Amino acid sequence: MRPEYDASDNPLYFEYMTGYLDVDVVRDSRFNNESKTYTQFLRTGFPPPFDISIAGIRERAEALHRKINEKLIDKFKGKEQEKNVRINKDLEIPITIYTPTDVEKDKMVIFFHGGGWTVNSRKTHQTIVNMLADATKTIWISVEYRLSPEYKFPIWLDDACEVTRQILANKKDYGADETTKIGVAGDSAGGLIAASVCHTVKGLDFQILICGQFEFFRELPSRTEFSHNIFVITRDVLDWFSSNAFRNDDDKKDSRVSLLDKESFDSLPPCLFIAAELDPVRDDSYNYNKLLEKAGVKTKFVLIKGVVHPFFSIPGIFIKSCQEVIETVQEFMENQ
Repeated sequence: MRPEYDASDNPLYFEYMTGYLDVDVVRDSRFNNESKTYTQFLRTGFPPPFDISIAGIRERAEALHRKINEKLIDKFKGKEQEKNVRINKDLEIPITIYTPTDVEKDKMVIFFHGGGWTVNSRKTHQTIVNMLADATKTIWISVEYRLSPEYKFPIWLDDACEVTRQILANKKDYGADETTKIGVAGDSAGGLIAASVCHTVKGLDFQILICGQFEFFRELPSRTEFSHNIFVITRDVLDWFSSNAFRNDDDKKDSRVSLLDKESFDSLPPCLFIAAELDPVRDDSYNYNKLLEKAGVKTKFVLIKGVVHPFFSIPGIFIKSCQEVIETVQEFMENQ
């Protein structure tokens, strides 16, 4: 298959060709053991593909998650239900509803996966979402919003907002009770989606934002600090994702996604921020947390030490780091 563009122009090529990195460079002193294992896996355990088209990148992301999480797949003993949410007369958005065996119906979470609005899916994030559902004893709903570059902003965000509205308006259809509290969660690109949904859709009870990117133009210190490709996701990679996700720079300045520029934070629900220490979007969470705190929104901020940006969806390697996230989410939800 002929690639859509030259590999040398694709910053994601790092994940394909990391075998050429100097081993001594890879062993950055700030990496915890799980980050070291992950970068070693990228260098030696996952050979470069021949197809570097968008389709090839997506297939590789799915395969990478399957390989890393293979020992944890199918551990979920609860109910898994595929369903479609009709958001207009011509379109339905697929979702998966994960209901643990010992479910408590006081809360429910609507989850949006990460992947730069371009890659990943409900399947790539199924393992960690299953683990969160089990730990919190709540229903988690994973949303298959449409991806860029085929569907650029605002399509993927509109999908998320409409799915959320439908679930809020029809709680019982999705396994909840009328009194169930509904929250949103997401990692990376999904973190921005979840945060933006809270500004647009009223009636949500809490939000969980994991390694989210909340602006596209500021020279935040973490963008520069983690610009080397040993950190896997770099500023170049972020720019490549945003070039797929948005039509132009005006889209990136839109108040629905440029959250650090917003002036009003009225009626936002309590927020849990989880950030990775070695992540170019780490400071997005720092800054957005400060804005919400100043506006009187109840927040909690947790930094996961020694990890790189992609850690959350691959608990097969980041066992202890993901367990820290799970315990943090569990505690936060118990207090909502």
